[in-house]
Amino acid sequence: MSAGRARTGLRDELAQALGRGELFLLFQPQVDLRRGRVVGAEALCRWQHPRHGLLQPEDFLGALDGDAATALALADWALGQAVRCAVAWHAQGHGLRVGVNVDATQLLDAQWPARLDAHLQVLARAPSARLELELLESSVIADFDLAAQRIEACRRAGVQVALDDFGAGHSALAWLSRLPVASLKLDRAFVAGLPHRAADTAIVRHLVALAKELRLEVVAEGVESPAQGECLLALGCEIVQGFAIAPPLRPGEFLPWLEGYEESPLCPRRDRDAD
Repeated sequence: MSAGRARTGLRDELAQALGRGELFLLFQPQVDLRRGRVVGAEALCRWQHPRHGLLQPEDFLGALDGDAATALALADWALGQAVRCAVAWHAQGHGLRVGVNVDATQLLDAQWPARLDAHLQVLARAPSARLELELLESSVIADFDLAAQRIEACRRAGVQVALDDFGAGHSALAWLSRLPVASLKLDRAFVAGLPHRAADTAIVRHLVALAKELRLEVVAEGVESPAQGECLLALGCEIVQGFAIAPPLRPGEFLPWLEGYEESPLCPRRDRDAD
């Protein structure tokens, strides 16, 4: 079978998988190292394929290129699942920010504002919860003016927009100058080289400084060791996620983990600044 036919088949299966309940979300905690608090979670999509087993997003999202309807349906489903979890956590006394990945094509779709508003109506039942859209830097923005308008509308509605995988592509600085985003997520490729690779350390230092100059929050993903966490904290990046904190968790696992959380292994309580 040709690659094109295989891709088309996967795309058709994905559309059906939404209805069959084969897709699910995992949530990876985000921690403020300086304060030792869990501040949010990123929703990560997985597909339990009946023949191919567990698929990561990179295994199937590429099949949606050119299929705006299925891509929008997938984003809508992920938002709905994430919002329901945020509302449930709020009911248990945990107000968190929940991040959901979104492609620029979805953000610019004519149906997007109405679909997002419907989810925000549900989220309104959880005043302490917040929604963050993580805009993939690898996506293509066909209309920067419209994208800026949509992001500004999100801001007015209380939805934060972050640039995900910042620094991985060629458009990072151009996006910063044209889009009113609120935060940056450092690409994990830079984090992986910390603290031993001088070039990665220098890049992260300058990206963190740039974010602070622009009054943007900065988050590091892919933190796998205490040494990386300590280095990031020293460089001024306080919010992190990665296996050194916790792996991505199913919704039923997330709340017990959260309620059992005492302090980050990357930043013991005795080393934190006083609030």
